Amino acid sequence: MATDGIQRATLLIVDDDPSTLLLASKPLQDHGYTVLKAPGSAEALRLYAEHPTPIHLVVTDIFLPPPGFQLSVEKNPYPRVNGLELVDRLLEKKREIRIILMSSTPGADLQNRGLIREGLPFLKKPFTSEALLTLIRETLAGPPATQGPPKPSASGKGEVEWVD
Repeated sequence: MATDGIQRATLLIVDDDPSTLLLASKPLQDHGYTVLKAPGSAEALRLYAEHPTPIHLVVTDIFLPPPGFQLSVEKNPYPRVNGLELVDRLLEKKREIRIILMSSTPGADLQNRGLIREGLPFLKKPFTSEALLTLIRETLAGPPATQGPPKPSASGKGEVEWVD
C-alpha cells in the first residue's frame, strides 16, 4: 500500500464527534492517507458500499448515536447501529478490511461490559497524532479482521446496547 514512501491506503473514520473526525483525519491526510469521514454507522455503511475503490481500514467509535426514526434494521442496508454492530456488518461483506475500535471509555470498563472485540486493536480517546499513526501503520501491516462469534448484549437477549 506504500509507493515511494507515501501511504496509499484509504481509511474511513467513524465518529459522531466532529472534533474527533477532524483531529483524526488531519494527521492521516498529512501522511498521505486518503481519509473518508462518517458521523454515524448509516453514513459509514453507505460509504463502504458505494466507494469506488477499496477501503483498507475503518476506525470506529464503539458508541455511535442511537437511531432516530429508521426503517427496520433487517430491511435497511444502511441502519444506525453501534460500533460493534457496524464492525459485524462490515465483516459480513467478506472483503479484506482492517478495523480499529476507539472510545473515551477506559478499556477495562469496556472489557467488563463485553464491548472489546478480541483481535481488534483499541484506541483510547483522547489520543495523540503519533499514537493514531502508529496504530494505523501496525494495523495495516497486520492481517485483516475476521468475524468473531456474536456477542450477546448486557441483557443477554441480543438487543443492541445503546449508551449515551
